[in-house]
Amino acid sequence: MVHRGADTALYEVGRIEVAPALQPFVEHLWWVRWDLRGQPARTVMTIPFPSLHLTVERGSPGQVRHGHQMPATLVHGVPTRAFTVHLHGLGSVLGAKFHPGGWAAWSGLDAGALTDRVVAAADLDQRWDGIGRAVMAVEGHQEQVDLLHGHLTTLSAAPSEEYLQMRALVQRMSTKPAHSVQDVAAGAGWSPRTLQRRFQRLVGVSPKWVLMRSRLQEAALQLEQDPDADLTELALSLGWYDQSHLNQDFRRVLGTTPGKYAERARSADPATTLA
Repeated sequence: MVHRGADTALYEVGRIEVAPALQPFVEHLWWVRWDLRGQPARTVMTIPFPSLHLTVERGSPGQVRHGHQMPATLVHGVPTRAFTVHLHGLGSVLGAKFHPGGWAAWSGLDAGALTDRVVAAADLDQRWDGIGRAVMAVEGHQEQVDLLHGHLTTLSAAPSEEYLQMRALVQRMSTKPAHSVQDVAAGAGWSPRTLQRRFQRLVGVSPKWVLMRSRLQEAALQLEQDPDADLTELALSLGWYDQSHLNQDFRRVLGTTPGKYAERARSADPATTLA
């Protein structure tokens, strides 16, 4: 999470590890709860990951979130720009974050069809909507977690070799970012065309986007740690041609410039959290 100085006193967050049977597909379960009744709404922003999420969401009566009436069971495709959520009233979310490519491998559906979309689970598979209804039928937090975990595990099958190769490739790209799609394709032993096709189907975004996202995450983290960092040096060290290219990508994905982001890091603005 970036902007770690941001205030989270008004909402609770947590992660839960998953059992070995689910680990090939799901990185972790997560939850967030808030009670802002009588208080101003809060805005939470995340740097997008190349992951899809299955969520079970509740809210105050009549509340609409992501264009859907609460309560709802939703599938969140990969957002290609900063993902913003406005928290208000009373609400909670229990979700599963899939590994890059994990949702497509688990569900058998094309991840690219959901990019930049949040859809009702029932529109994709009635079984997933049934999972959400079962979770919402119980009140205890641990019972909800156990139900979601159990249902996801029941619907899991053995992962394919193609998917496991893709997951390992994305992991390498995040820890040791390459500077071009050609470098990534060569390292994977695939042609650039095959790389592009598999990324779009399994991950939902292009390998170029994943490379940029990894560099943006690192740039944001470095600006948090040193808001006075030289932006030209930062850009060159992370593979951009110059500062202007860093500025363009930063603004396109996060809606702000590196300079303004650094200013926010200095003040630890509690109104926005980037993760």
